[in-house]
Amino acid sequence: MIYGGLGMEFIVKENENHQLESIVNKNDKYKMNWVAIAKNWGEMFLPDGITGRIERTASTEGKITEKYIFVNNRNWEYFPQKGEIGIAVPFPDNYTAAEICMRERCHAHIRCGESQSYIAGIRMGGEKPNLGLVLKKGKIEDYSIIRNEKELSNDRGIIILNPKINNLKPGEMTVIQWDLFWYDSQREFEEKLLHQEGQLLIQLEHRIYFEGENLSFHIKADKDIWHEKEIEVTLAGEKISTEKTESGNCIDYRIKMDSVSQGEKEFFIKGEEYSSSAVILVLPRVEKLAEKRCRFIVEKQQYFRSGSLLDGAFLTYDNEDKRLVYEKEYDHNGGRERVGMGALLALWLQKNKDMKVEKALQKYTEYIYRELYDENTGIVYNDAGRDNTWNRLYNYPWLAIFFMERYRLYNEIADLKNMYKIMKSYYAQDGASFYAIGIPMLESVNLLKSGGMEREAEELLGYYETHGEMLIKNGLCYPPHEVKYEQSIVAPAVNYLFQLYELTGKILYLEEGKKQLAVLVLFNGHQPDFHMYENAVRHWDGYWFGKYKNLGDTFPHYWSSLSGVAFREYEKITGERSYGVKAENSLRGVLSMINSDGSASCAYVYPFMVNKVRCQYADPWANDQDWALYYYLKAGKNYE
Repeated sequence: MIYGGLGMEFIVKENENHQLESIVNKNDKYKMNWVAIAKNWGEMFLPDGITGRIERTASTEGKITEKYIFVNNRNWEYFPQKGEIGIAVPFPDNYTAAEICMRERCHAHIRCGESQSYIAGIRMGGEKPNLGLVLKKGKIEDYSIIRNEKELSNDRGIIILNPKINNLKPGEMTVIQWDLFWYDSQREFEEKLLHQEGQLLIQLEHRIYFEGENLSFHIKADKDIWHEKEIEVTLAGEKISTEKTESGNCIDYRIKMDSVSQGEKEFFIKGEEYSSSAVILVLPRVEKLAEKRCRFIVEKQQYFRSGSLLDGAFLTYDNEDKRLVYEKEYDHNGGRERVGMGALLALWLQKNKDMKVEKALQKYTEYIYRELYDENTGIVYNDAGRDNTWNRLYNYPWLAIFFMERYRLYNEIADLKNMYKIMKSYYAQDGASFYAIGIPMLESVNLLKSGGMEREAEELLGYYETHGEMLIKNGLCYPPHEVKYEQSIVAPAVNYLFQLYELTGKILYLEEGKKQLAVLVLFNGHQPDFHMYENAVRHWDGYWFGKYKNLGDTFPHYWSSLSGVAFREYEKITGERSYGVKAENSLRGVLSMINSDGSASCAYVYPFMVNKVRCQYADPWANDQDWALYYYLKAGKNYE
């Protein structure tokens, strides 16, 4: 079946239940199917006695309108429970070989904001056309996920939109209706959203603020749609004053507030039958947040027991049960990502004096030498006991960062030599073919030079250039790592190319970095919710690192900050202010994982339900999230 209009044509295949098995753009040279393989678009999940049917029509504007009609066939009134009704919209947001992902997979940026709900499906490689879904009638309050757990980290699962439905009397019906349309860019999607009946464009300066900052945001509305309607904004039941102006075909409502108190703030936005919200978070000033977190690590997350392999280790902490966690399972052990706690303390101490924190760092350094590192060979071990059952290359740059920050703190040449030895060992193990996270290329070379180790600096630069040649050769055909394709493969590649440009001045690195930057930005959404805004799509980390082992969307996850680091590097090179704004919001976006009392969470599992398990929770384990704060202290504007 073909739906056409103004050259932007849909080709769809329906099954006998009027569900869609495929959605294809007629002009797409790749003929990408926007319905995930072997899934049915429009499948409904309904309780007994509630029936649903689908009506689908095309418009002359190139849109498809889908109408989902629900009827109460019971003999008594139906009181819907949250998440009880669902509509499947299985965008193909899953990972396979990168070259296939570029052409035939998408990132699905989901916004469930009652009347203001949408999905911006954007092809992973950035080529047009992209598929948008914008609500036209009814309300969507949440989304859920059905996950094939055999796919582990590589398949986000089936997206299920959960409508918000009023009580239905016997025989009564209600409707959820949305438009599907093609679009080329994020800017075009926002334009289409703005001019859709009942929709608003909510634009905040930040989604995460620090205490003491002034807050401002805009609500833009189409004048032709909203000219006779008033929009009201409330916070905690109190009406917020707005400054209303008109320009061209838009109405602009501007909200300005002096500093607001700490905590999560939800602004409700109402206009007659339409409603939505914007959710922000106010944190303590970053200096205070970092101080609280560092002291929490020292007081709660360091283990002491004479004779134990783990004596001095920083370990996972269970905030729910108030106890340390250690397991031989890789992501819960005494090494790996948890080295970030040591790196954070060493960085924090460079601007702050605290004998208790410094003593903890010294104890941890002893643990590193004894259990996780061989200073003769540069080998980094995976766990205490010099256990290298898995010789994991990711571990090397993290320990190099730890010694780099110790060198900056104490100016001891042994730390600088250790950083060099670790990176030399990494490259001796074919590290140039690996997309490791966090290699401090620019900083390591400059520190070696300033420390009188010119020969070692040139040697590392040679390794880095070999690495850069591999990154250029592969281009967008990223090799699979622990996940087949993901944001934390692309972000390091972009960052390394930009750092190599700064080190060498070779324009090839800058040009290739820009090509890969164009792919990196597509992982990030722009929803008016601090969990999601400028946070990359990630959907497996809570399973591997969390207490509850849930394979569901993690908004946020701390490695999203790697994108902010790359954006900041690009701003530094080019002076492009827009990337500075993106960098700041990306780096702030993960700080909700650090609580004002210094406790922390390794992941926020965002969907309402995943495989029928209720979510929307911060996992109780403080595990590996401290890289989020580390990178803000390194690259955030508020801590320069």
